Amino acid sequence: MRSSWTVSKWTERIGLCFLVVTIMLCAGSGAIAGPALQDETAEVEEVAVVEDGPVRIAITLEKGGVIVMEMLSDEAPITVERVLTLVREGFYDGLKFHRVEGFLVQTGKKEHEYSQIEGEMFGQDLRHEAGMVGMARFPRSYDSASTQFYIMKKYKVNFNGEYTIFAKVVEGMEVVDSIKKNDKIDSIVIVE
Repeated sequence: MRSSWTVSKWTERIGLCFLVVTIMLCAGSGAIAGPALQDETAEVEEVAVVEDGPVRIAITLEKGGVIVMEMLSDEAPITVERVLTLVREGFYDGLKFHRVEGFLVQTGKKEHEYSQIEGEMFGQDLRHEAGMVGMARFPRSYDSASTQFYIMKKYKVNFNGEYTIFAKVVEGMEVVDSIKKNDKIDSIVIVE
């Protein structure tokens, strides 16, 4: 059986492939990238140099007890940046844990001026095990997280791949387990 492709079709395909490869090579060398893209890359490299290790935050409860969480910047950079911004602004100070169930505790606000952020759950190999911290969102919208986060008390398989995990508890899991509905956060600070 003979191919229905003619020499001109093959020549056209080869020419198209050559054009795509040329564009990719130029883009990789920076010949196509504009100044804004190059500046953004330089900024990211600067920030990466400043950080010595994983960022940690400490949650102090009004009733006593401290929970230390290590941020997973490589797994969820957008979410980590949002949470760190909120921590720096004191957003969580004085808020209650409004949802407390056998498998998680949750805090944050529904009413606020912050925009929703992109979900980063796709491609995460992390599991919703005890101590993992995820970003709450609306049930049918992967890109609707904003300020509410939860800490897992038990493994919940159906959360895997559905919610962005951005941190893990490294100290104070017994404090998490002791949280009751309406327990207040005294403060959350970035640990230096």
